[in-house]
Amino acid sequence: MTTVDEPVTVVASFGGGGRISPLKFRWSGRVIPVREVTYRWTRHVGGRRLYCFSISDGTTLYSLSFDPEGLSWRLQAVDTGLHESARPRAYMHASGR
Repeated sequence: MTTVDEPVTVVASFGGGGRISPLKFRWSGRVIPVREVTYRWTRHVGGRRLYCFSISDGTTLYSLSFDPEGLSWRLQAVDTGLHESARPRAYMHASGR
């Protein structure tokens, strides 16, 4: 993973029970669709709770975080090497691999 740590604009769904799902985001002038949320977790930084997401557009893994207090999103990291062993299980199952 390559650390990025840049603010990004995200379109997300905020569902019942506080479930947050990023749908697409803009980074470096490109709109990147979220094909799959592969993992979600929370972490605390400086007393703030951040909602974190590992997402894929099908070829690249991204790590996003959402700060509900500041209503801001950050792209934390990017991994362009979506190798067979690193692919999400659902992707591997759907592709028959």
